[in-house]
Amino acid sequence: MAEKNQFIPREAQEEYLQAYLNVMKLWKVEYQSLEVETSFGTTHINFCGSKDNPPLLLLHAASVSSAEWYANVKELSKDFYLIAPDTIGDCGWSRCHAEMENRDHYNQWLVEIMDHLHLEKSHIMGHSYGGWLALNLAISHPEKLDKMVLLAPAASLAPFNLIIKMALKMPRLPLMPSAEKTLKMMAAKDFEPPIEFVELMDVVNRHFKPKMVFPTVYSDQELQNIKNPTLLLMGDQEKIYPPLKAVKRARKFIPNIKSEIIIDAGHILNMEKPEEVNSRVIKFLKSE
Repeated sequence: MAEKNQFIPREAQEEYLQAYLNVMKLWKVEYQSLEVETSFGTTHINFCGSKDNPPLLLLHAASVSSAEWYANVKELSKDFYLIAPDTIGDCGWSRCHAEMENRDHYNQWLVEIMDHLHLEKSHIMGHSYGGWLALNLAISHPEKLDKMVLLAPAASLAPFNLIIKMALKMPRLPLMPSAEKTLKMMAAKDFEPPIEFVELMDVVNRHFKPKMVFPTVYSDQELQNIKNPTLLLMGDQEKIYPPLKAVKRARKFIPNIKSEIIIDAGHILNMEKPEEVNSRVIKFLKSE
């Protein structure tokens, strides 16, 4: 386990660690952890699956850490070697020594991780902020990637809804909704997040102060320059922007893209509809 994260107050670090490990138990598959040194600090990475399988780099949404893949790793690890870092500067057990100031820094960070792991090329899947990071890498370093999966990428394809943008920009206030209520607001109707994940997010909401670059919409030319085969999955009840608008723009500008709307899913579709998401991801990544 990495040294304690400097973005969490000291008195809350053990509480966060226990909540993090409780969610990791939901992975229900054997995993290993490793610390990788980069120019920006030490990155904590969780691995599972056989090294003989094709690598799949998993980039999580903001504030949730790599533990968020609890509903996906058991199935995905049957066919892929999963590499799930805690994004540096965000929550999790990576620790940042130099602040991430721009998009290029994130690319450098990911390339350094891949080089350390001797990955010449990898599939990549990103959810929300992780989708923005995946697109960023595909635009600048397509040679490092094979296929790319985007799960409701943050900004990237369409501007945030005004209320979402205001919520993301403003500091956390004492009267902010509870973690459970926030998760349910971001999901489709009737989603019940596991208590372990709610407790993790509750610790984050009360104590965490990450330092990250705010995600932006990529230009038409940047999207047109993406050469990697891409799968875009979006919930029909997406909350951060109109899902059909985002899908339409992706289809117009990303050359080699497949896209699909997942019915009865919101922004956290990989947790809400794991069987549907997992099956589509596996089929896409294994196709010729």
